[in-house]
Amino acid sequence: MSKPNAGEQVLDFLYTTQLQVDDQWAVRAADGFTWWAAENAQVVEIIGEDTSPDAMTGYLVSVRTEMLSGIELTDAALNELNRGPMKFASMAGPVYDSGTGTVSLCTLARVHEEIAEWMGMLLSTAAVLQLAESHFFGAQMAEHQGAHVAVSGHPERGVRQEPDEMIHAAARIFSRENREPLRLKESDFAETVEQFMMAPPSMGASAGGLGLTVEFPFGDITSLCQFIGDKEHPLYGNGLLILQRFPHRAPTEADGIRLALEFNRQDLTEMPAGYGFGSYVYVDDMLCFNGFIPNLLLREGLLPSLYFSCATRALSMSLRLLGQGWD
Repeated sequence: MSKPNAGEQVLDFLYTTQLQVDDQWAVRAADGFTWWAAENAQVVEIIGEDTSPDAMTGYLVSVRTEMLSGIELTDAALNELNRGPMKFASMAGPVYDSGTGTVSLCTLARVHEEIAEWMGMLLSTAAVLQLAESHFFGAQMAEHQGAHVAVSGHPERGVRQEPDEMIHAAARIFSRENREPLRLKESDFAETVEQFMMAPPSMGASAGGLGLTVEFPFGDITSLCQFIGDKEHPLYGNGLLILQRFPHRAPTEADGIRLALEFNRQDLTEMPAGYGFGSYVYVDDMLCFNGFIPNLLLREGLLPSLYFSCATRALSMSLRLLGQGWD
């Protein structure tokens, strides 16, 4: 029997160890599984693979949780999405499916052998937070926009009436643990700037306190990227906020929000530009990407990986918005 690849290792870790999926409320497939922690489904699967220039195979692991059905993307609905799950994203972003009129929370990350262990922790946390946020944001939007909270059922057992304890895990575990002091130190930010951000593709960087700022090429100007460790997330407390800003004046605010949702669809369901932990949002004539890594997940060595992920996203946005790559 062949050894599981990195993607399969992560799927097994999520199913058996982290999510502790109840077999009675799950359907397994060759490329992943679907399970019902409550009345809405969560799908965890490998959607593809690619090979890096150094011949390392990466597997695209997707986590997707149903949130809303029967929603029409009116200007009011767009604004509520933008002010809610897009602005306060943690490790997933909303994706609209025009064919089905549904909104799901989605996460997408590339996994290879060297990062499978800690990427499994990030993806499993994203899965748990999706379960909680799909209920929190879904109920709000269903009430305000005339949509419906997503409901589906196991093909044999129907709709789950008694929710799995994982529904409450985000509030019980992450909020409590994240009230502790930030696990990163000021020196971690300073060392990351000194070791990795004083050369291209950085156009300039600085560290200060529990945070850092770096600029990437963006046409005749730059795009700004910030790591912020001294501001609490309204749902999860302490952690690391990642914020990237890309100037883009859309014809209307609704057009800007629709473009942000389209980038969510591309980056969170097809091919990630960097790590797909977070969401695009449109604000102040800018397309922004924001994500939040809870304190419990922060560890030594994570900041450089997040930096290179943000550099990949900055290049992708330069190409998509300006048609300009980097030399």
